Amino acid sequence: MRICDEVFVEAASVVLPIRRQTIRQAVRPGGLSLEQAENLAGVAEVPVADHAQCRESMAVAAARDVLASPRGAQDVGLVVCAWVLDTDTDWKLAPRIARRVGARRAVAMGLRQLSNGGAMGVQIAAAQMMAEASLRAALVLTGDALGPDAPGRWAAAEGAFLGDAATALLLSRTQGRLAVRSIASSGHCEHEAEFPTAIPLLGPPPSGSAAPAEGGSGSFLLRRCVRDAVQAALADAELDADDARLRIVVLPRLAPWLLDVLMTGLLPASLKAEQLRLTARTGHLFAGDMTANLDHLLREDALEVGQYALLVSVGSGFTATCLVVQAVSPLTDAKLPERGVATS
Repeated sequence: MRICDEVFVEAASVVLPIRRQTIRQAVRPGGLSLEQAENLAGVAEVPVADHAQCRESMAVAAARDVLASPRGAQDVGLVVCAWVLDTDTDWKLAPRIARRVGARRAVAMGLRQLSNGGAMGVQIAAAQMMAEASLRAALVLTGDALGPDAPGRWAAAEGAFLGDAATALLLSRTQGRLAVRSIASSGHCEHEAEFPTAIPLLGPPPSGSAAPAEGGSGSFLLRRCVRDAVQAALADAELDADDARLRIVVLPRLAPWLLDVLMTGLLPASLKAEQLRLTARTGHLFAGDMTANLDHLLREDALEVGQYALLVSVGSGFTATCLVVQAVSPLTDAKLPERGVATS
């Protein structure tokens, strides 16, 4: 989907619990084995919510953080809230958070697409902003918390070492250091039939795994999703893979071995952009990887004006979403760079 209107990343926020669980702490009877731990090079620790923390409180904090920017909650016309785990009160989670943060007139919706939910929320919000001229700002939220005693947090076979977190992304028509240039998704649902009926994160680790192991059908399907989404996002952004302005590719926060399975030989050979893997200190943030990666680009001021980044997100089922953003000058100070003309 080419973003043919002005949609900017005005602010992003990630709320992480203070408590951390290191990989050494996970090696214990009934938990991660020493052999599994040795295979997790690159994943050092994950944030863990205590018993007093929940996804909602963290999501509210993240939302209030981004709404502390010049645009207030009263301008937010759409709230999209994505999560992975179920509780008895989730049926009204989205409007409840919207009310608590002051976006009382917003249209609030819950989104279930597992780990890709946050990225799909960005696509839904951007599409709605292009379709509805009166929508001035949209808020995309994610949040999940397994808590301190979850048996599935270090599910090594699944390739997702889970960090409790909430994220918030504020999309705006008028301001932001990153302009959204395109977003594309690809899905293949055949593999869903191989997943267990009950969500495996809340009970004992399953005897089998539906993870996309190297060489398996799941690996093939998810790689195809990523390839298709990458190609579509670059085409919609009017970028060639060897364009020097494409500086960074940010990968989802998955285990290093799974990223190797999914990405090796998949990105265009001509792509010279730096690849960022940000899993080490957070693990996989459920549906929040893409917003957390946008937050990293903003905090690190990683792009110069005119440069692009490609962000990749994946979720079980399978779905992949790719987002292209471009660093721009503040609208009050300078005109946006030309999209089709390379800058020196």
